[in-house]
Amino acid sequence: MTLRPGRVQRLHKREDRGIDRSDQPFTYDRLIRRPGCITMRRPVQEKGYTHQLREIYPAWGIGVSTCLNHGAPVKHPRLRFDHYVDLVKVWEDQDYIYIEDMYVDVLIYERLYYHVIDLEEFGAAVAARQLSTAEAKRVLENTQRFVDAMKRSKLSYAVWKQKYGANRRHL
Repeated sequence: MTLRPGRVQRLHKREDRGIDRSDQPFTYDRLIRRPGCITMRRPVQEKGYTHQLREIYPAWGIGVSTCLNHGAPVKHPRLRFDHYVDLVKVWEDQDYIYIEDMYVDVLIYERLYYHVIDLEEFGAAVAARQLSTAEAKRVLENTQRFVDAMKRSKLSYAVWKQKYGANRRHL
């Protein structure tokens, strides 16, 4: 499969390393694979927190990032969100798990509200035919399904994760 430049993160399956969207290598502390969820924790260089926890739910088409400071979740120091949700496409080969950012993102401010961002970037990618019609349809469906489930979870990612997370019965 051809990788879209600047859109795909690669996680090595057997080594604690990956390649980020800008083709820069990085290391991570651990990669945990459970049915319906891939979890990765990596150190960050930004001030205000020490690690990023990334939980990828392939069936939902999302990757949820949470800032951690010495193991405890904290708000992003600059933007003050609790969780950053990327709409993604996930696939793998023998060596890597590929996580492609599909342009649309959702910022979750725990128990308060959510904010969908980058729709203009998504629209530009569709107009430039960087995404197929089928991919665009899937991204919009996944966005709507996730936002609806978040609202049913009273805008709490912790509640969403417990109720819907990797439990495929609710899909």
